[in-house]
Amino acid sequence: MQKIYTGKQRDDLYRLAQQHDHLSPEDRIERAARSFEQEFRRLYPPTGHTIYVFAGAGRSGAYALGIARYLAQRGYTVCSYLFYREGKLSEECEAVRKSIAEEDLRLEEIYTDFTPPRIQTADVLIDGLFGAELSTPLFGGYLGLVDFLNASGASIVSIELPSGLFAEDNSGNDLEHVIKAKYTIAFDSPYLAFYFEENEPYVGEWIYLPQGISPRTQDSLEVSHYQVTDTALEGVLKRHTRFSLNHEPGKVLFLTNQTGSAGKTLLATKAALHTGCSEVHALVPSEEALALQLALPELTLPSAPKASVLANLNTYQTIVIGAGFGRSEEAAATLRELLITSSRPLLLSGDGLQILSRERSLLERIPVDSILLLSPSEFDSLTTAHRSDAERLDRALELAERLDIYIVLRGAYTAICLPSGVTFFDVAGNSGLRSTGCTEVLLGVIAGLLGDGYKSVTAATLGVHLCALAAELYAGRYSERSLTATELIDQLSSAYRQLEAH
Repeated sequence: MQKIYTGKQRDDLYRLAQQHDHLSPEDRIERAARSFEQEFRRLYPPTGHTIYVFAGAGRSGAYALGIARYLAQRGYTVCSYLFYREGKLSEECEAVRKSIAEEDLRLEEIYTDFTPPRIQTADVLIDGLFGAELSTPLFGGYLGLVDFLNASGASIVSIELPSGLFAEDNSGNDLEHVIKAKYTIAFDSPYLAFYFEENEPYVGEWIYLPQGISPRTQDSLEVSHYQVTDTALEGVLKRHTRFSLNHEPGKVLFLTNQTGSAGKTLLATKAALHTGCSEVHALVPSEEALALQLALPELTLPSAPKASVLANLNTYQTIVIGAGFGRSEEAAATLRELLITSSRPLLLSGDGLQILSRERSLLERIPVDSILLLSPSEFDSLTTAHRSDAERLDRALELAERLDIYIVLRGAYTAICLPSGVTFFDVAGNSGLRSTGCTEVLLGVIAGLLGDGYKSVTAATLGVHLCALAAELYAGRYSERSLTATELIDQLSSAYRQLEAH
């Protein structure tokens, strides 16, 4: 997993890198400037525009000056502005300023008054004013400078973070005066602010560029947030040997009470089977049983009475309660009974969440290690309205810890919230996952992984990533616009293969 460091942890990370990896500040800034310059050249060719570099007095300013030097050497027309803070520069920034003093670089040093250049819309601005240094909103002349840059109409590329944006929670920030970047390029790890929808107008498209800090150094710092990687998940894939045939197969049970939900039940159960679960059972209305059996012969429809099946729930690895379970009083009574009698983790989505939203006292009865699969609006219905993704994430982590369960907050960057207070963000996938039925596919994939013997944390994380990879693989061959839930299931085998290839 890729660690997500806080703004304050960066200083500790770079101090440890200097001790353990012998990576001096000068070397680190040099590496960052070169990698930024290479990425920048991919985005913008060296002709047709002027590059305006705005450097602050801190670490981002040091990066910005180094970047300006390399871009000038590559043939770009570069105009640089260095803004002193209270007449001073940080040691890092001062060292870079001295190193380029004798080079042919157009650098204007700003102590007080600043005469803005005439920027054309075809020009490109590089924002290295503050990066991750801020913990309070911008003030003074920087407000006017940020507003001027935003109003210029030129593309803005921010270093580390758009100036004015906090590295984590921006609920107390003045977002009217924050750089609106088209691209944001960070170093060594993403920032937590990147994953929240409310920050998208400022962050734009973002990437992070590793600078060669060793795993040993990174292991020295504890973090609460991670970004999911293919390599990490390849390591948790179960190895199915020939003698796996001798093992007792795992089973999962889908509960559907409502007629008219056969399509969603079909998608979820088919996805569970494609994920590798040996036995997938479904209790469905009798009038829909034949159609489901014909559409999916591998699906088991228990012949025993419903009461008998519900009395033997511990034979299943998990019980799935999603769309089609129903929201009637009868369905609510069934859920209440399940919460009392089942010692197995539940997988809850759709109708199950709606019942919990009506009867919040039932939350305290959810079995340990259960998984809740929610959209932001469903989570708000279950708890309370939230002003931002950052606030919602904090509340989800609190709930996961209190109930000792796992909460999957679906979104552009799905967050898997662990009861330990840790978050895994998955950045794979695309907008095709908004298609009707894709939530049922994700539900089925996670259920299938639970049935295959994976622990809840692995099933939730791996399930989210498999669906995201499947969506990307489909889009790579066709288009994310045409993705359907059925085609998402068809790509699961390719998603497995891609993970296995690592």
